[in-house]
Amino acid sequence: GGATGAAAGGGATGDASSPCLDGPATYELFGVVSHMGGNTACGHYVAHVKSDGEWYIFNDDKVARSREPPLDLGYLYFYRRA
Repeated sequence: GGATGAAAGGGATGDASSPCLDGPATYELFGVVSHMGGNTACGHYVAHVKSDGEWYIFNDDKVARSREPPLDLGYLYFYRRA
């Protein structure tokens, strides 16, 4: 048997000093979850998602283009390898 030490699908060896075997690891932000409301006891969470270069807000059953998403106020950020 014997494990190789490679992460699933990532090609990494587990050694932080070794280079990535599948190229540079650069990431792009494509989603942000943020909270709307005075505090966590009231209000709700919304998602901003980037698609085809445009940001959209998903607020319950409403979806609209978001001209200035609150990227600095995110609760949870989503990145994908670029």
